[in-house]
Amino acid sequence: MHKAIPPRMVEPYLTGRRSVISGFVHRVAESAFSSPREFHAALNLDYEGSEFTAEMAEIYVLRWRAVGTEAYRVAMAPGRGGDWAMKPPFTGTGYTASREYQVAEYYVDPVPVPVGAEMHRIAIDGTDFIARYDGQVWLRPAEGSELCATG
Repeated sequence: MHKAIPPRMVEPYLTGRRSVISGFVHRVAESAFSSPREFHAALNLDYEGSEFTAEMAEIYVLRWRAVGTEAYRVAMAPGRGGDWAMKPPFTGTGYTASREYQVAEYYVDPVPVPVGAEMHRIAIDGTDFIARYDGQVWLRPAEGSELCATG
């Protein structure tokens, strides 16, 4: 699974001031895009109040292995048998509104960042691994060595 996070949230995650994941998330296998513009278009990141823009030079994502399906809910609109009523770009179909990409969309209530979660930077010039969460701290790669603790 993965979740796009705004650049202002990177530091709070890496320093332990933010330790939960919540909101809309997507399966990596269905949404492994290569540019911030693709992420923006495919994952409905143009919602009201969003900090994301199509012109962003970089976007950050948290990625983790989903280990229980009970935390992940498909957000369906009342007309489709659900009880979710939200403003567009929410579709209420269980998929994002993108015309180019069909990506399943799940909602997760606040859950602790899972052990093994990773943060990646997706930029116009490529993707960078930022850190991995070991259950207590985020471990970042050090030049020429294994991972080292941050924060």
